[in-house]
Amino acid sequence: MKKVVNILIASVGGQGGLTLSRVIARASVLDGFSVKTAETLGMSQRYGSVVSYVRVGSSVKSPLFEPGEADYILGLELTETLRRLHYISEGGVVIVADEYRPSYTQSTKYSSLKTSDLVNEIRSLWLNTIVIPARKLAGEAGNTRALNMVILGAFNAISNLLNRKSIERAINEVLPSHAVLTSIRAFELGYMYIQQAR
Repeated sequence: MKKVVNILIASVGGQGGLTLSRVIARASVLDGFSVKTAETLGMSQRYGSVVSYVRVGSSVKSPLFEPGEADYILGLELTETLRRLHYISEGGVVIVADEYRPSYTQSTKYSSLKTSDLVNEIRSLWLNTIVIPARKLAGEAGNTRALNMVILGAFNAISNLLNRKSIERAINEVLPSHAVLTSIRAFELGYMYIQQAR
């Protein structure tokens, strides 16, 4: 892997973007990596804009990175992903859920668009975009709220960054016990979705 991998997670409050960053960070530590995380939060209420920065590598000094430096954008919501596309680096990959849940803090620029329009807009701006039916897969796992773990599975299938056992252990440590089994299953379904698409 490159010296430092920069991951940006774009979501709205209540989607589990912060939980996703914590699971990635914990799994990275279990794999022996240095890791730094940071968040910027919109309005404190549910559905405000949430951006998480995760940096993984052999020696990470700062948790933040600049626009144009993200190796991966993990989008849990379409409009929030659109708003953060300027962070993607040349050769970077956007992995986004086909989820439209606009935040209270977003502008109305995209408010009249349908889900398919938003997907097409992202793909027109960034060719290397992979759209995941995350809520559908999370539902198949038994918990529609686990769409963040579906995205984690897709991310790990593409990046091969983290050991599967480390991710499962991190899920066990970070998530409440009642959500662990469905979250691991959601991770597996996200991983398999990418594997089957290849």
